[in-house]
Amino acid sequence: MTKQEVSERFSGGHVKHMVTTHKAVQWLGRILGIVICVALIKWAPHDIGNRMLCYALVVCLLWWVHGLDVVLVYICDKGFVIKQRPTNLRDYFRSAINLDDYYVYVPFESVVGFTPDWKELQAVNTHGGIYVVPLDLQLAPYKDKMRLQAAIKHYRDTHDI
Repeated sequence: MTKQEVSERFSGGHVKHMVTTHKAVQWLGRILGIVICVALIKWAPHDIGNRMLCYALVVCLLWWVHGLDVVLVYICDKGFVIKQRPTNLRDYFRSAINLDDYYVYVPFESVVGFTPDWKELQAVNTHGGIYVVPLDLQLAPYKDKMRLQAAIKHYRDTHDI
């Protein structure tokens, strides 16, 4: 999803920054994935059943490598647009096919904070209940994590929350 699509689809305003997985993790994953793909193709067994299994693994690895650079969080003027982490296997496959359906908007005024391991965002709904959004921010750069917290702080300071 592009910045323009995020601005049009969600009510968060203009996109200021995008948070992705750390670049070193992306490159290490790409190199490792391609090396494993080459090894699977080069040393694939000769019988058709095992060869098809190896090719299926290659397709899965390439799919995984492609997903390494997906945007995890869009920091907007009024809130975050967050890619939810799938909670079960069915959601994982649905999110791989319909990635845009797993982005959710969370306004700054409802954000309570992030868990210490960066796996969840906690927020308050309009009725006073707390809801939790599962995330995949463990491998995001430290600078981007601080940018997320700074965006919340800046919004609270300027809007007297």
